[in-house]
Amino acid sequence: MLTNTATPDPQDHAEVTATTIAIEMAERRARAALRDVGRLAAAGEISALEAAGLENETLARLTAHCRELELRGEETVDPRLWAGYEARAARQRAAAVADRRRSPRLRGLTPRVRAQRERQMCVVATAHVTNDVLRGLQLDEDEESLAMRHALAAAGLL
Repeated sequence: MLTNTATPDPQDHAEVTATTIAIEMAERRARAALRDVGRLAAAGEISALEAAGLENETLARLTAHCRELELRGEETVDPRLWAGYEARAARQRAAAVADRRRSPRLRGLTPRVRAQRERQMCVVATAHVTNDVLRGLQLDEDEESLAMRHALAAAGLL
């Protein structure tokens, strides 16, 4: 069975706005900051407690910034930067329209998105789990835990 390992991208590329571009950029900066914190923690330059604090602070700032962008977007960003976001959104919308014209079967999929989806696909082997295996997995009476262990065993991950 072939499955996609990434979360679905529900965004219609014809609906890309300067706000969505600004939020994507903010998320990229936050991911870069989190990678830096991870590197510092791995190198032993900061403690795990300090790393957790920095991660929480970074995510809190990202959430607040994204909220401001959604509420008052253009007012909170430098006008030149916002103009760049609008231009990028316009280019993405134009590319999506052109892609739809070229291939109506693959609406909205740019070559970059198509390549990304191909990289995210993987093959998953299904498995039949016997009742003996399930009884061995049943450590408590919690139905949710049993169901989760059953799913993991069926995927061959236990």
